[in-house]
Amino acid sequence: MLLAIDTSAGTSAAVISNGVRSISVFDDPFGHAENVGLAIQAALAEASVDMSEITAVVLGRGPAPYTGLRVGMAAGLGISGALGIPAYGVMVLDAVAHSLGDGKFVLSSDAKRRELFVAAYQAGERVFGPSVLGPQELEQFADYQSITARCDAGLLGVYAEHALSKGIDLSDTSALYLRSPDVSPSPGKKVSA
Repeated sequence: MLLAIDTSAGTSAAVISNGVRSISVFDDPFGHAENVGLAIQAALAEASVDMSEITAVVLGRGPAPYTGLRVGMAAGLGISGALGIPAYGVMVLDAVAHSLGDGKFVLSSDAKRRELFVAAYQAGERVFGPSVLGPQELEQFADYQSITARCDAGLLGVYAEHALSKGIDLSDTSALYLRSPDVSPSPGKKVSA
């Protein structure tokens, strides 16, 4: 039984066992830290599952803005470490693409700074990305169906079940930021003698 956690957009958690057993979603784009524990608790309660029954944790790796993404990843890796169970990482655009089937489409999500996180798919395979592009750069995908992507823990978990059954490696649990954070450390104050 999988516990999937995603904070790439809002905050969501889902219990997955042969599909979605339960899901809890908070759409607040800024309340990841406040909502991640509530989402996990609600998903477990709705599925009538105790944390001890979870056999693996699925993490949304992004791409997504820095702060929100690291909240969900830290929660998932903390649970994985505390319970001594595996953690699996899923690129969120792959999870959305899996839910859409085998078409020819380009997925994009808001990367802030007037940019987009983008990946393109054909026949169920990723053929481009993930990358950060400006909206004008999507013209290179004029012959693809353009879809605005939004992931949640249910999509992550369903994709993870599929991927694991096919032997796809999900061992990478590092974050996909694709660019530096909006904030950087101060160079420090100069002190004169």
